[in-house]
Amino acid sequence: MTYDVVTLGEAMLRLSAPERGLLEHAQRLDLNVGGAEANVAVALARLGRRSAWISALPDNPLGRRVAGAVAAAGVDVSGVRFVPASRVGLYFVEFGAPPRATDVYYDRAGSAFATAVEADAMLLAGARYAVLSGISLGVSAHARAASLAFAGMAREAGAKLAVDVNYRARLWGPEAARDGTAEVLHDAAVVVCSARDARTVLALEGDDDAALARGLRERYAPAAELVCLTCSERGSVAVSADGAVATHPFVAAKVVDRFGAGDAFLAGLLDVLLDDGSPVAALAFAANLAALKCTVAGDLSPFRRADVEAAAVGEVLRR
Repeated sequence: MTYDVVTLGEAMLRLSAPERGLLEHAQRLDLNVGGAEANVAVALARLGRRSAWISALPDNPLGRRVAGAVAAAGVDVSGVRFVPASRVGLYFVEFGAPPRATDVYYDRAGSAFATAVEADAMLLAGARYAVLSGISLGVSAHARAASLAFAGMAREAGAKLAVDVNYRARLWGPEAARDGTAEVLHDAAVVVCSARDARTVLALEGDDDAALARGLRERYAPAAELVCLTCSERGSVAVSADGAVATHPFVAAKVVDRFGAGDAFLAGLLDVLLDDGSPVAALAFAANLAALKCTVAGDLSPFRRADVEAAAVGEVLRR
């Protein structure tokens, strides 16, 4: 089988205090599975795309719990390496309610992914896109080497590289992240970055979001077919290789859980680009899928194409 999209990255177990409670007072914890590249693969599989995920997990019930959640969505997990005497990454979430912010605490050092992930060239044969994020580049020196090898294998296989800058301040500082992502951005066909990260991590300046996106493409991603900035309540903007600018307004949602929304956005972009759709159509589909993801608990998007199309119709009617 050949795949539309192959991703490489870490998935973890997410433990959160129920009902927006405090972790230090919690008597039990809600468990979910999530990780940027796995989230992208799941979202695409739910949309009917052939996706595969490469990672490493401990060869124990916790590792199988993570792999099982991803496989249940229809993702090929044959590229997951199960490592004996290893551990799964954890992260703990304390959901806030205004004025209290949501807090995240990571416990992922020395995970199977950080120490033992291996890129798989066979899965990339015939693939249309290969997906990486800045998270995988920053987890560990080993994970960075595997990520760069994955990018090289994608290039040799003819798969287009899609990169989400996806900065995590608890993994590395802005300068290290800038240097660490620059190499893969240079070869990327699709780039997604938040406007905040474009300024604080990539040290870009611009009078508006479109200028910021142009600057990102010119300085870091000269080969990109599409550079997209997500701009929170300002919506999103994309710049094509010819300099054309597409925009889409913010799609409001009743937020149940924001985790995974950015990954759903990238999946939505790729879904439309796989059919050679326009940047305008890609932004619209991505924005609506990301908004839908916010309405359900957990990191993984469960939505099918009809769900997104129905949301898009509702969005038009509300304007």
